[in-house]
Amino acid sequence: MLWPSWDTSLFFQINGIESNPLTYIMRTITNVDNWIPLLIGFILLLLWWGRTKPYVSSGSRWKRAFASKNPRIVLLCMILATSASDQVCYHLKRNTARSRPCFEENISGEVNYRGDVHGNRSFPSAHSANSAALATTIALAYPPLAPFAISVSLLVGFSRIYLGVHYPIDVLTGWSIGALLGILFWLIFRRMLSRPGLIGYTNRFRIRQPVPHPFPGSPWKPVDISSLDGCHMTGYFLDSGKDLIIMVHGLHGNITSIAEPGMIFNRMGYSVFLVPLRGHDGHPVPVTSGGPAEVYDLAGAISHLRGEMGFSTSRTILYGSSMGSITALKMSFILGESVAGIICHGAYRNFFTAAQRKLGSLRKKILKQLIPAGARRGLEIFQSDDYVNDYTSTRYVFINGTCDRISPPSVGVQLASEYGGLFIALNEARHPVWNADRWSQPQIEAAFRLSLEYIRGRQTTPVVVDESGFIHDFPIILEIN
Repeated sequence: MLWPSWDTSLFFQINGIESNPLTYIMRTITNVDNWIPLLIGFILLLLWWGRTKPYVSSGSRWKRAFASKNPRIVLLCMILATSASDQVCYHLKRNTARSRPCFEENISGEVNYRGDVHGNRSFPSAHSANSAALATTIALAYPPLAPFAISVSLLVGFSRIYLGVHYPIDVLTGWSIGALLGILFWLIFRRMLSRPGLIGYTNRFRIRQPVPHPFPGSPWKPVDISSLDGCHMTGYFLDSGKDLIIMVHGLHGNITSIAEPGMIFNRMGYSVFLVPLRGHDGHPVPVTSGGPAEVYDLAGAISHLRGEMGFSTSRTILYGSSMGSITALKMSFILGESVAGIICHGAYRNFFTAAQRKLGSLRKKILKQLIPAGARRGLEIFQSDDYVNDYTSTRYVFINGTCDRISPPSVGVQLASEYGGLFIALNEARHPVWNADRWSQPQIEAAFRLSLEYIRGRQTTPVVVDESGFIHDFPIILEIN
């Protein structure tokens, strides 16, 4: 095989003695053992960060970069890219069988051999490939670290040439292999990088999560309230008269994310109150229960709004999104008096049944084992169809997206039948996650308007609302699904 002539030219004529300080530096850089403590520390740091990430941050460039990725998926990309680059280099070395410059008889005189080496095959450089795979993954995941990661990879490659154990083309090929494999695995896993994963998801039930967004500002007014079990917390209120909507967000949401749909209700003439929930929004209780204990927070809000702010329960509507839907249903069951209405957006029958639809049977079983035992028992008995109350004048509305894997339209149809309420399908809509820009404002406004008209006494049949806010007869849903 012919190799470029510059492989054996000036690159190896860096003569020096063993006491040359640069030689010691290059030996230190090229020795993998010296990097192990740093790599182990970085791995442990990524695992630690994975307790509370990813989330959307509005902070500095550094904070946004480190908050928005799942560190454990980044770690997986690093391991796979480095392992693959190492294997590619191993097989190429076996097939090319090119001797290292320090062992090549024709040029050994030009090489001042300065380091220990394992094996006598040169092409390509596995050190360079592995360092490039790591550097590429780190640079893509955390751009502020890119200069440092790339510099380390360049130094590793140069050290292999300086020490006389690789030709320049070996190093260049190794860098190319590592960079390409780093990019490849990044592309494969990039969609997972913004998701918490099963372990990250269950950490909501174990560890306090950060508050990624600033709390609602003007025109929202903070209101200090206490939950039914005595936790002091802050809700947010928007005054517009005696008719009230109480907003209860889901497990993936927060008090800020639900403010925008709350503004839609406010523009329709309703006062709106955003309820803080445990495990979210800086609540004194650091972890969520997934709904069963959040009823205490909602009960405290209702008590304060009724007793301290003078809102009549009969003129109050509860709006719940996902987990908040079942929380609102349970609250109406135990309240002892009727609220005007309950709007359930993305309600499911049971947490683990919904998880199975989204994750499949195997991953649902793993999820079930990862959730702490106390929370798991609470979720198992937290059933939306247990809260049907035949002695209430409350009117119920169930809203489901036709592309909702967690709570498909069939669930909303069944619950509407059991509760004697109205069903509204949102064409092409997914499970309500308000801060993901996946919802159409005209569609949501139309659905909210229909819900309020029904609660105020208008009789109507199930309907489908398309993305433009136009209303269609319900049978069209048979074609959509």
